[in-house]
Amino acid sequence: MRFEVLGTIGAGQAPIHGRLRRTLLGVLLAGANTTVRAEVLTGALWECGPDPRAPGKLHWHVHKLRQDLPEPGRLTWRPGGYHLAVLPAELDAERFETAAARAPGMADPAERAELARRALALWQGVPYEGFDVPVLAGEAARLSERRLSLLEELHAADLELGRHAAAAAGLSALARRHPLRERLHHLLMLALCGDGRRGEALDVYRRARHASVGRLGVEPGPALRELERRILAGEENEGVRTLTRLP
Repeated sequence: MRFEVLGTIGAGQAPIHGRLRRTLLGVLLAGANTTVRAEVLTGALWECGPDPRAPGKLHWHVHKLRQDLPEPGRLTWRPGGYHLAVLPAELDAERFETAAARAPGMADPAERAELARRALALWQGVPYEGFDVPVLAGEAARLSERRLSLLEELHAADLELGRHAAAAAGLSALARRHPLRERLHHLLMLALCGDGRRGEALDVYRRARHASVGRLGVEPGPALRELERRILAGEENEGVRTLTRLP
């Protein structure tokens, strides 16, 4: 079986009917291979106070979800809640996180970039897309943060491979969306310098400093300040791999 949460919640080719059943599957996948308490599931399905009918309604929706699954026996009752068995590599989020954990430790930038691209290709949208359920919000935010970190690893690897223009194009959009994320600005400055655009790189530093001072009341971190110094001194291309690995 295959399960998806990096976009629309699903179970491979099997259609999951109804919003409540897809919400139920999403919460169970967020807690895959653990017993998800019945009260957590009812709270996700129905945002209301105590309801004596909730256990029965939950049982009915679990029954209908089992009918939708290609292997109904994967979803079972355990004392206090329900358990969805998911095997290794069946869940797209788990495959993504496995690759995201491996990539930073790979010495070869070409292999690192290829692994990062394969992992990022698993994303079909926002995690748990279309389901504004509080119990899923933290998991969606955590996965989105991992994706952003992996994008940084991808662009850092591209810089080591000399793909400065391509890295600059991708990093420019990311830096605009995340004005306080210093590593994005750091990588973008390196990419622009590598593409012969030192003036634009210094503009990036000025924008990053403006955002940091204006929003947080602090100067940029030492890595970004040191890179600005190197650019002004014409030293930015020395030790590119070391510079891209800065936090």
